[in-house]
Amino acid sequence: MAFQPKTHEYTSTEGGNHYTFQTVLPSVWAKVEDKITDKGGKLLVSVAMPEMLDKVVVVPAGLKLDDFESWAELEEVTMAAYNFQRKGK
Repeated sequence: MAFQPKTHEYTSTEGGNHYTFQTVLPSVWAKVEDKITDKGGKLLVSVAMPEMLDKVVVVPAGLKLDDFESWAELEEVTMAAYNFQRKGK
């Protein structure tokens, strides 16, 4: 069975903005997980957020941390993207 990326339309509750998430290949995700967690398995926020925006949030493309007007929306969107990638829903 070949990898078929899943997509998910997401609207933030904080800002009401629309995003599209897309899952990445398992081999890519394994490298991302290694990069965004410390040795104890704790999520490194300053590394994880840009990775989610780069790898999982596909629309709008090219988002950066400073494109968000509020920390609350940035945190909401990147964590939703992270959870979508991990669970596929």
